[in-house]
Amino acid sequence: MSDKLKEFISKNEAEFDQLPKSGHFERFKALQEKANPVPKKEQKMVWIRVAAILITVLGISYLFFNLGKMQANDELVASTDTVIENSELLEAEIFFSEKVDTKKQEVLAFSENSDPATQHIMAELDKLELQYIDLKEELAINSDNPQIINAMVENYRVRLSLLERLLEQLKKSNTLKQKHHVKVQA
Repeated sequence: MSDKLKEFISKNEAEFDQLPKSGHFERFKALQEKANPVPKKEQKMVWIRVAAILITVLGISYLFFNLGKMQANDELVASTDTVIENSELLEAEIFFSEKVDTKKQEVLAFSENSDPATQHIMAELDKLELQYIDLKEELAINSDNPQIINAMVENYRVRLSLLERLLEQLKKSNTLKQKHHVKVQA
């Protein structure tokens, strides 16, 4: 086989030294495109990739050049937020403490002091109040921690919920006792 190749090259040696005819590369490219056409979907993907890269570069450069300004603003906003959160916390504390005290008074009015369920819940409320005091001390140390503030508000919500459920049960129990008392007297 190599003999045939050598023979072909030696016969056509003059043609190898010639430049291709004009338009050869265009015709070759057209034949390649016919044989392996590029789907439009791939063309769209190329543009999408280019756009994604451009957006990423612009976003990173924006962040890089404005980072100093953003940090200064964040510090100002953080100090303002702390003042706002402290005043909001104070308002929430007053609101919830009034609600809890009112519900406690209602519970005590409906309940008998010897009732074990009431005593148990009152003991749980005392534990929750102690936890609240601990949270308040932690807040004094970490005044910018929103988790502590959320825990404090949640503590009040749990206490209020416990008192509301106990009050409901006491009202039901009281209603049943009254119905039973009326039936016995009749």
